[in-house]
Amino acid sequence: MFSAAPSAWAVTLMPSGAPYLSVGAGVFNLVGAVDDDGYNHTPAEFNAEYQSGFRFYGIDYVLGLLANTDGGVDGYGGLYADILLTPRWMLTPEAAVSGYNQGNSKYMGSTFLFRLELGLAYQMDNGGRLGLKIAHLSNADIYPRNPGENELLVTYSFPLS
Repeated sequence: MFSAAPSAWAVTLMPSGAPYLSVGAGVFNLVGAVDDDGYNHTPAEFNAEYQSGFRFYGIDYVLGLLANTDGGVDGYGGLYADILLTPRWMLTPEAAVSGYNQGNSKYMGSTFLFRLELGLAYQMDNGGRLGLKIAHLSNADIYPRNPGENELLVTYSFPLS
């Protein structure tokens, strides 16, 4: 493990280990941000992520897919790190690029988007992790319209080996 601080409150980056499959359910467009077309709906969202077990200096890759009940679908890939706060609690920041298909969902200004996530999870004895994550999806103002959206999901991750 890589220690980021030499005290009793040391934060630790997880070393290479088992890959995980994470599934989640929550809400898309949480704060009801309105786009230029008046979309202010907060549909249910479902999410699945594959988190590789190979880490390079604590950094790993993730592949994910989200879908909401208005037909919006977003596939993404990026990097993340698992940061142990205690032996049981883990903080997981993630950054990814994605491809978005609007369906009848919110217009995001483009197909090409950026995704930022922050998750907090409790690791159980069996290796499973129960958590909560917030995420932001937007085009980062590289296009004229950037309504963005925020998500809140309850997640469960389980080791694949």
